[in-house]
Amino acid sequence: MCMCVCSLVEIAAKSIQLELQRRKSPEDAWNNSAIDLVKASDAHCHYVVVKVFNEKLKGIGDTAIHSVLSTLALLYAMHGITKNSGDFLQAGLVSVPQVLQISVRIKELLSQLRPNVVALVDAFDIHDKKLNSVLGRYDGNVYEHMFEWARRSPLNATEVHESFHKYLKPLQSKL
Repeated sequence: MCMCVCSLVEIAAKSIQLELQRRKSPEDAWNNSAIDLVKASDAHCHYVVVKVFNEKLKGIGDTAIHSVLSTLALLYAMHGITKNSGDFLQAGLVSVPQVLQISVRIKELLSQLRPNVVALVDAFDIHDKKLNSVLGRYDGNVYEHMFEWARRSPLNATEVHESFHKYLKPLQSKL
């Protein structure tokens, strides 16, 4: 990951140098290289988060918590690679088959994390109202809340939605 960051920083630096050689002002050179600079910045931030996350994992003694958080850290790192796979491919750090394998591995990691998702979300202390989801409820009454949410939905205010009468029924009469 660090190599990709270095590669993107190098690309951004070369872009600025090229703009300066074209007799652009330093401000214009910087602005014209903004896309490369943002990509390098995003990659650097992702790298730092992964690095710090892994350093903090060393201090966790509870093996169950360490296992879940290690899986989460790996998922975050791999998500960053797939999200920016073009940059990793361009830098020659991964091959297309490796990118495809990472996608498969991400699905495996998601399956491993699934039993701990509610606990992970709860650990961030994000309130149900902010989550705005019937699935991640703190009280665990998922089905009751799903039923209540569906009952209150404007789509269920009438037996047959008005869009049927407006769009589908006229088409049906032409058949």
